[in-house]
Amino acid sequence: MKEKFKSSLKRWPKIYNVLKKNYSLLRVTRNKLEMRLLGTKVKEKFWVRRHLQKGDDWGDKNNNWIRGYWNSRSHSHRSLLIERISKLNPSSILEIGCNCGPNLYLLARKFPDAEIVGVDINSIAVDEGNKWFAEEGITNVKLLVKRADDLSSFSDKSFDIVFTDATLIYVGPDKIMKVMKEMLRIARKTIFLLEWHYFESGGADRRGLGVYHSGAWKRDYVALLKQFVEEKRIAITRITGDMWPDKNWSEVGAI
Repeated sequence: MKEKFKSSLKRWPKIYNVLKKNYSLLRVTRNKLEMRLLGTKVKEKFWVRRHLQKGDDWGDKNNNWIRGYWNSRSHSHRSLLIERISKLNPSSILEIGCNCGPNLYLLARKFPDAEIVGVDINSIAVDEGNKWFAEEGITNVKLLVKRADDLSSFSDKSFDIVFTDATLIYVGPDKIMKVMKEMLRIARKTIFLLEWHYFESGGADRRGLGVYHSGAWKRDYVALLKQFVEEKRIAITRITGDMWPDKNWSEVGAI
């Protein structure tokens, strides 16, 4: 019915274009309002139920959202992340927002003796990932169902490395401080964040809480992290178009 109505409107291009523009504007406004009123819960609800919706985040033709993540293990941005983590020769690693574990698969192949854990809010992705790791004969990876702001089951300095990959872009100002404190608490050596960075110093994001950008959050991670650690311990590297060929990631992506 929706497609039939849309096709009918296209017979009057001017009317169709006006309605389309206003619909897009209303949708963006609604999303911003929801995030302001309900905070991170909006995105959490989306990711808990993501497997029930059509479409794949990586362009996988089989239209299986979780399998699309598993098949994205060779995506170009992962090599930079794995390279940075590998320099510290970790014996224990935790990823927050791991989905079914494509990053952890690469790390497990590189560090077969390391303790590797991933947490994600989507229970189906966790179950599928654990199944696929078992099928691959990889025994040093364990995936768990957890939220980014609920890591209390992990003791202080539990892991050499704690990292995220496009996870904190969905954590709003209402929870980012708690998430950051928890990550720093359980990390023994360092944390890596592959996220959207607010490169303009000061201004709208002087505390690093976040600015809503294209449906997610970019934030000044220097401003955020220096509230917990010395600024000289914080390093920012831009994500280039060849690392992640996507408009947003090539403009504001960083590790």
